[in-house]
Amino acid sequence: MTKEPRTMKRPYQITSVLFILLSLFIIREAVELKYYTSLGPGPGFFPMWLAGIFGTLSAFMFYHATWGKSDPMPDNFFAKKVGYLRNAAILLALLFMIFTLEVIGFRLSMLAFLGFLLFALGRANIITKILVALAGSWGVYHVFVEWLKVPLPTGMFGF
Repeated sequence: MTKEPRTMKRPYQITSVLFILLSLFIIREAVELKYYTSLGPGPGFFPMWLAGIFGTLSAFMFYHATWGKSDPMPDNFFAKKVGYLRNAAILLALLFMIFTLEVIGFRLSMLAFLGFLLFALGRANIITKILVALAGSWGVYHVFVEWLKVPLPTGMFGF
């Protein structure tokens, strides 16, 4: 009994089903928005079309993965331990942003977010990391609030 080589069929099928479910969720949310207004396309117009196209392409992906010729699975398909640790770090950083954005404000939470990710994942020197974190927090805040007049959370410290 010979062992059949592993192929990319199952990962492609799982990914396409997840994409189809995501597109159905977006369509469901877009239905609640106005599709068309007297001025032209409403807020539900583009999400509806993009989710429909996304779902259609995902269905083609599922069809091709199920009945088409499948590629062999690469030897390095599964990440090493450090790859999973990096993914966990990104997930923890995103959770930190979710829970602290309103509490301590955009600038401080974004500074901590970018600082952590740049030090945990980055390879640049320390000066570059600090400058990018400052530009991504204080700089982006200034552009959005002062120039674009988009309010961002200031948090309990007021900045």
